[in-house]
Amino acid sequence: MQPKVDHLAFVVKELERSVKFYQEVFGGEVGRSRGFDEKDRKAGRPTHTLVKVGDYGFDLFVEDPKDPPKPRARFFHFAFSIRPEEIDEALLRLQRLNIPFDGPKVHGGSTSISIYFSDPDGYQLEFSAKFPDAEAHKREMQRLGATYGGAGTKSYEWTG
Repeated sequence: MQPKVDHLAFVVKELERSVKFYQEVFGGEVGRSRGFDEKDRKAGRPTHTLVKVGDYGFDLFVEDPKDPPKPRARFFHFAFSIRPEEIDEALLRLQRLNIPFDGPKVHGGSTSISIYFSDPDGYQLEFSAKFPDAEAHKREMQRLGATYGGAGTKSYEWTG
């Protein structure tokens, strides 16, 4: 058995802001929403909206002030695979949306290039492009001016 990602559930402070973020960065579209009407409230359904992206989704739940998430925990992040030819598009999209990012980065012993960034609530996200061979990887590293290392050389505080 090799399960695929169905959805990722995130707890967010401002639902509309986060829905817009995942729509714009990942090209998602709004799916079902729950917890907005009396029937849902009586059933105890929490307020949340699903943003669909391809064959998975981001299920965004409104934060319970008594139980806030801890999205900045070291090494806690979500990586999303992109094709090598999509790196420039990913960089341009983050720049166009004024989302600070760390990268492109490379890691010793791999043939991937990563771009790190955060969502409005501080969840750490990564675009990762895996190259088919070391030579193509090296050429792209040089073209992009990629540096070695992981996330963390820049911090990001959402302001919009």
